[in-house]
Amino acid sequence: MTGHERILALLDGKPVDSLPFMPITMMFACDRIGAQYRDYATDCQVLVEGQTHTAAEFDFDYVNIMSDPACEAADCGAPVKFFPNQPAALDEANSLLADKRTLHRLKVPDPYTSPRMGNRLRALALYRQRVH
Repeated sequence: MTGHERILALLDGKPVDSLPFMPITMMFACDRIGAQYRDYATDCQVLVEGQTHTAAEFDFDYVNIMSDPACEAADCGAPVKFFPNQPAALDEANSLLADKRTLHRLKVPDPYTSPRMGNRLRALALYRQRVH
C-alpha cells in the first residue's frame, strides 16, 4: 500500500496494512535540507523541498504545509516576530486583539492574495507537481 492509499483507506474506514506514518516534522524537515527556519515558514519552495526530502528519506506517508501557528493571524494583521531558526511567534506585546473591539473590524483575509496563507496554497500547487 502506498502512503496515499493507506491514508485514504483509513479515512474511509477500510483495512490498512499499518497506521499511516504522519509525524509533524516542521523544524526537522528544515534541518534536513540545511535551510533557515524563517525561509521554511515564508518560502513555499523551501517548505516543499524540506517536506518532500524528509518524507522520502524516512518513508513518511504524507507531506504537509505546517510551519507555525501565526500564519492565519498574520494575514489578519497580527504582528508576528520571525526568527532565523525557530518558528514565528505572535508579538504578544503588540497584540492585534489587545482592544477586543478590533475583532468587530477584522476582515476575513483572502487566502489567495494574503502573504502567508497564499504561500501555503502555492506549496500545495508545488506538491501537485512533485508528489505522486
